[in-house]
Amino acid sequence: MVMYTVSVSGTLDVNVSCSPQTICALRESEVDLRCIYPNISFNIKFVFWFSFKQKAKWRNEEHPEDLALDSDYAGRVSTESTDSNSTLTIRDLRKRDSGEYHLMIITEQGEKHLSSTAFNLTVTDLQVRMNSGTKQSTQTLTCTTSCNLTSEIYSYTWYKNGGNVKRTKDQTLSVSSSKDAGSYSCSISSHEDIHSNAVCVSDDTCWSVTYTDRRVCVLEGSSAEFPSNYSHPQDYKLHENFWHFNWFVEQPKDLRHEEQFAGRVEFIGDKERNSTLRIRDVRKNDSGEYYFRVTTKTKGGKFSGKPGVILNVTVLQVRVISSTASDGQTVTLVCSSTCTLSNNPTYIWYKNGQPVSNKLTRDNKLYLKCSEDTGSYSCAVRGHEQLRSPDQTLSEVCGGGPKMSSVLIAVGVVVFLLIILITAAALWVWTRKTKGSRSSEASGQHDSAHVYDTPSAMDMTSDPTSSVSDNQDDVHYSSVQFKPSHSQEKRPCSRHPEETIKEQDVEYAAVNFNRHTVAKK
Repeated sequence: MVMYTVSVSGTLDVNVSCSPQTICALRESEVDLRCIYPNISFNIKFVFWFSFKQKAKWRNEEHPEDLALDSDYAGRVSTESTDSNSTLTIRDLRKRDSGEYHLMIITEQGEKHLSSTAFNLTVTDLQVRMNSGTKQSTQTLTCTTSCNLTSEIYSYTWYKNGGNVKRTKDQTLSVSSSKDAGSYSCSISSHEDIHSNAVCVSDDTCWSVTYTDRRVCVLEGSSAEFPSNYSHPQDYKLHENFWHFNWFVEQPKDLRHEEQFAGRVEFIGDKERNSTLRIRDVRKNDSGEYYFRVTTKTKGGKFSGKPGVILNVTVLQVRVISSTASDGQTVTLVCSSTCTLSNNPTYIWYKNGQPVSNKLTRDNKLYLKCSEDTGSYSCAVRGHEQLRSPDQTLSEVCGGGPKMSSVLIAVGVVVFLLIILITAAALWVWTRKTKGSRSSEASGQHDSAHVYDTPSAMDMTSDPTSSVSDNQDDVHYSSVQFKPSHSQEKRPCSRHPEETIKEQDVEYAAVNFNRHTVAKK
């Protein structure tokens, strides 16, 4: 197990463990690269894998990009990540996949944290090496690879002229040059569908079919070619050779006679060694495995090259990868396919049906700004410009672009004005209620005054025998209460309902009556 660190905010190191660091895997097989980071202290936004050997295909060589967007890995990679681990799976390995692979962690704050140490992947082929034994009539065959395979090998399977002949625990096989003449290949227990090259023990009796590429990916509507060559025993006279589609039949049928391929199949090989096949106008249902078969006029003299060539038929699609940069919202358009297209194609972009020439492109990616580059985009590969992807409208994936921004601003203004109007209406109602309440209170006090007559001085004298002095003008009461009379006649009221006088008690703590009289002369 390998331990390495990821720097967090320049001060905090987080331990990440990956196992194993060095991986050796077979071509056409599948490999998993897995790292765990159980004790991280920051929130992860997303995780992706990349390889520095692909940096020429990045927008900026100092800013890695997700391997899943790379055309060299189209349809062959997948990532499964959680808050504590991440696994990169690469399928159908190619020799060019050999290299270093790193893990990148992006936090919620946009910080990028890069693994300081990488997985080192080596992709190899099975090879059969032949050495002469201690006896001149014996040959020793060894099933080997250029590096020690990471996956455990429990057994080896040997094939003679394409047929299974022996399973061994050891990687070697001893054969007799005279009795066991023929072509030999091998496979290992964990990948029996992947065969080595074939070697010939006694050249005069060997059968073989060698395919240049065992995986072919082409666009629907284009042409597919399967380059290959073959050999047969020298003293056997060739009867017929052809390609067939279905392995699980007793008598394979020439593709040229299959209704599915009528008028679309062309054998461009020869009767010597070249066995190349071309299929025109390929369709989705053409996907599958194809084999080349050699038959001779000698009894039992027939051979089919197995495993065969696997054809995948795909179409182009435009994928949109959004990002937020300091200079505005940006998007990356990716011209994607479900398998890795053969022959390292060149990608072409179109905007509103016209070729794009003034925008930054890298491999199968086009870099744009939402605010400047709205329109309909499609892609194609050079040589098959007529097989374009469906259009992708950028204004839709950017949230509406400038038009949407204007709409959002207008909506904001309307909402703001509504808030002001509602607030003003509420203040007006409150003001009206306040004035009405004060007016009602004043009116109530005025009506109460009519219930009682003005008290006379005699009634207010504490001593009935005493006379009133000319100077005794002030009468003081410590407390006087006024209550409205329920028997009082109701008077017509023109005020609004909210101004109606409420029945209430009015109490005064002290009342002074001052009466000015004229002195007797």
